[in-house]
Amino acid sequence: MRMIFSLISLLLVVAVIAILTKKQLSAVTQLPDAMTPATSNSTTSSNIAEQSKQTQMQLKDQVNEAMKAATEAREKALENGNADKPADKTGSAY
Repeated sequence: MRMIFSLISLLLVVAVIAILTKKQLSAVTQLPDAMTPATSNSTTSSNIAEQSKQTQMQLKDQVNEAMKAATEAREKALENGNADKPADKTGSAY
């Protein structure tokens, strides 16, 4: 009797796993066209490399602009004799 219940339980677990697998695979195969890659791997990798370089350059430019603004604000504060206080428009709470 115990063996029969074990066998039925095992078959039930296998059936549940099969149903879940079927649902998952059908969901993956029905991806919209926008989700599937339309280009070859070499084109995709070159696009990714270009995007990476462009993002790095944008970040570098933004950091340089921020450093320049901070330097100008510091120089302006030194000229005004307020070296211990941040200059206006630096985003400080002072």
